[in-house]
Amino acid sequence: MSLDLSPSDTRVFLFHSSNAARDASGAMDAVNTWLGKDRSGSPYANLRVREVSVQPDGEGGVYTMVVCTLGKLSAGGVSGSRAQMVEGGEA
Repeated sequence: MSLDLSPSDTRVFLFHSSNAARDASGAMDAVNTWLGKDRSGSPYANLRVREVSVQPDGEGGVYTMVVCTLGKLSAGGVSGSRAQMVEGGEA
């Protein structure tokens, strides 16, 4: 699948669940908690998920990659370099 995304409007978030083989239902808990958080006052207020993919890590866990677009950047700050930006608050 090819997504036509602008680099300045795209963010990729990577999650790792090391115990997915033992707890398949819990493997997405951190991802779902992060996706469901209130971003109304953050720079990611207009965050839209474009793609979610899950890949095994080869050791019983999984990597979950979430590709998002920012839409219109809202007021607020984002810390970190262009290569690795950190959303404020707890994940």
